[in-house]
Amino acid sequence: MTLRAILLTILMLLVSPVRADWDFSAINQGNWYLGAQFNYGQVDTQFGDANPIALHALGGYQFNPYLAVEGRIGLGVSDDETNEDITIEIDSYYGLYLTGTLPLSDWVKVYVLLGATDVNLEQDLDSRSDTFGSTDVTYGVGLSLLATERLAITIEAVQWLDKGDIDVAGLGLGVRYDF
Repeated sequence: MTLRAILLTILMLLVSPVRADWDFSAINQGNWYLGAQFNYGQVDTQFGDANPIALHALGGYQFNPYLAVEGRIGLGVSDDETNEDITIEIDSYYGLYLTGTLPLSDWVKVYVLLGATDVNLEQDLDSRSDTFGSTDVTYGVGLSLLATERLAITIEAVQWLDKGDIDVAGLGLGVRYDF
């Protein structure tokens, strides 16, 4: 998916009159939120593929029901081995994102995010360890299911990094609390 297609999708979500019962009285009522997410990573490198596990904290400001800015910081919690006996771990990552949300009902929302992420990976072969990483445009799509008016369960797929010989994506399951 190109950057132009992602931006067009976000714009369409923000201005689309999909629902006639949108509550425009809340358009200027912003709120802060915090959350955490457990991520199953998919790392493809020139050394092979691995599926390390990561955990991140997130926080942001929801300007209105349709637009938010969010920051995330994460650490790897487990590594995985490629078929060439090289251990790969997500060492750390952080990013800043713009999030567009489309409420499908009072309890279900679809969102897209677009931003930048700095990802650091660690690889181990025998006793030699090497850290490498990069920053790239990040995009993803998610589903938010409200458990209460303030607590939501999130499921998302994100492409964190795609730099030629390094490709890092993830599937996440998390929680978010709106203040």
